[in-house]
Amino acid sequence: MYKIKTMSVYEKLFALQTAYNAHTNITRISSREDFYLKHIEDSLALLPIIDADIERSRSIRLFDLGAGAGYPGLPLAIERPELRVTLNDATLKKIKYVQSVIDALPLPNAAAVWGRAEILSQQKEHKGQYDFVTARAVAELQELVQFAAPFLRAGGRALFMKAKNVETEISAAKRAAAKCGLSLLDVTKYKLAEMDRAIVVYVKQ
Repeated sequence: MYKIKTMSVYEKLFALQTAYNAHTNITRISSREDFYLKHIEDSLALLPIIDADIERSRSIRLFDLGAGAGYPGLPLAIERPELRVTLNDATLKKIKYVQSVIDALPLPNAAAVWGRAEILSQQKEHKGQYDFVTARAVAELQELVQFAAPFLRAGGRALFMKAKNVETEISAAKRAAAKCGLSLLDVTKYKLAEMDRAIVVYVKQ
């Protein structure tokens, strides 16, 4: 799924992650095989959705909520230089690592921002400024819709990556989503090796 031309970039990313993880725990994924499958390939499952917007506009902004060690934001920024990616996490050590990666690769179309989402989303530079908000393995949908909605412009989309219990979470989040002005647009299911995965897509009214 990832492009051969950027494999050397991913090898550098893997080396940076491995070296940093040796002294500061930022991810449980340590093997090269798991890195490519669970970090890179899974992150890039979002590309078909994002690419449709990139074709229509040269200025697309994406906010990666709870980015952790930088996923899915870093691979998206690597593959699409025209995409402006802001990676956020409330844990300072993770944001310091992500910033070090952005500087080392380098990725001029990416930025790392430390802080709590509910505070950042009310700031002028972030409120209603994004075409996409992504989140992977951060929280349940009922919480995610509330975190993501303020970042989105009208017509913007939240892309939440899930592994299981998608229907149950969608049902539980229905009231919160409506209150935040988000409508369920689509649920894209896919396989990651033998694992069931899904992208739950909401659109901001």
